[in-house]
Amino acid sequence: MPEQSSQNQDKFIVRLPDGLRDRIRLAAEVNHRSMNAEVVALLEENYPSPVPEKLEDPAARLLFWLAKRIRRRSPKPGSPRDKQAALYERIAVDISERMRDIGE
Repeated sequence: MPEQSSQNQDKFIVRLPDGLRDRIRLAAEVNHRSMNAEVVALLEENYPSPVPEKLEDPAARLLFWLAKRIRRRSPKPGSPRDKQAALYERIAVDISERMRDIGE
């Protein structure tokens, strides 16, 4: 996915319960990323991109198939297996979008 400037990205204001901001900050420090990147990573894990209806690229199809196999075992949210499935899905979406751009 091409990077967007912050001016073109969606913005969403959230009210956090007491203490949650500090927990996010600590998690972001542990993961060596900004608080914003930490929140986006968590949202991406919990709300993965939908599987495109038609995948032409074999690599993207394989990654979605692997992610589907992992998710059939219902990994605990945030577990390494859940993160692996989310990563496969994100890469597959990226591959299919880039291949579509090449074809245009």
